[in-house]
Amino acid sequence: MKANTFWKFNAIAAAVIAGSTMLPVASAVAEEMLEEIVTMGARGAPRTVADSPVPVDVLSADELGRAGSNDLLMQLQGAIPSLNVHLQPISDAASMIRPANLRGLSSDSTLVMVNGKRRHRASVIAFQGGGVNDGSQGPDISVIPSIALKQVEVLRDGAAAQYGSDAIAGVINFVLDDSSEGGSLTVKSGEYSEGDGATTVIAGKYGMPLTDAGFVTLSFQAKEADATSRSVQRPDAQALIDGGNTAVTKPAQIWGAPQIDDDITFFINSGLDLGDGSEVYMFANYSERDVDGGFYYRNPNNRGGVFTNGDGNRLIADVTGDMSGNCPTDVDPSDTAARDALIANPSCYIHNEQAPGGYTPRFVGNITDTSFHSR
Repeated sequence: MKANTFWKFNAIAAAVIAGSTMLPVASAVAEEMLEEIVTMGARGAPRTVADSPVPVDVLSADELGRAGSNDLLMQLQGAIPSLNVHLQPISDAASMIRPANLRGLSSDSTLVMVNGKRRHRASVIAFQGGGVNDGSQGPDISVIPSIALKQVEVLRDGAAAQYGSDAIAGVINFVLDDSSEGGSLTVKSGEYSEGDGATTVIAGKYGMPLTDAGFVTLSFQAKEADATSRSVQRPDAQALIDGGNTAVTKPAQIWGAPQIDDDITFFINSGLDLGDGSEVYMFANYSERDVDGGFYYRNPNNRGGVFTNGDGNRLIADVTGDMSGNCPTDVDPSDTAARDALIANPSCYIHNEQAPGGYTPRFVGNITDTSFHSR
């Protein structure tokens, strides 16, 4: 009996010692889990990712910076499940302000915030923006440089009941860097294997203290990107070349990313702790860029409103203004002899005189994006 009692006592003692030995380990695990605090998706006090009832991804700035791309949209697409961003050539303004789609919904179904404040929408209603985005108006995420960020929080679930109808697909919160000291400078450059799309990005940030209880963090990014082309000749343009039209360009229509010039962005983030649980903060940005992309080819024989009228006949102007009837208005585009006669007639004008091989307009724009928040 004594030996059995002694064995039971040793077993209980061993269990107590083992439990006390494990306490620091459990505490360390809990402390590690509490390092990333998420303020999104919570109605009350902040809570950890592990305690969130909805899937929330937290991406650090270092993780984004390790991506091979120098485009924040491409960095996010490679790190966030169910987020899709596409290069969309010849998509009107959607090729300049590329929409981002979370969970297969339109770009304005995702709430985008910066430091927990709603980000304004871009002044573009997407048209020909990939089907799902037609008619949508989402924020321009591309103006936010990754170097200005501390982390990105992504709530990948419907949150309309909590945030409003613009959060049907989810919420993306960009948390700006709040460093009070130090800085960094990065330079990235590269191009595609086809030899086009050469891109150079210079980005930097610097943090300064604002008294002993505050900070001011300044960030900037400058970018230049050449256009790309993955084009093949259009069948109708090739038919014109085969028919002897030597004025058709090769290729007649460019498919590829637009050219981006003078892309410059500045961000400032500052805050000051006033004590007693109150603080003052301010963050703002200024961004501007010039975009130049290709558009649709205007065929010199059948392009309505440019070379032909609504009836399919050539658009013809009587330059004398006396409406003498020397310029017929019912010339079939396929009648090359009649076309040549109109070109030779000094009283008549058709657009083939200036663009005998057709032409492809450029879709260009200057995009300026600014914001200011304070309290």
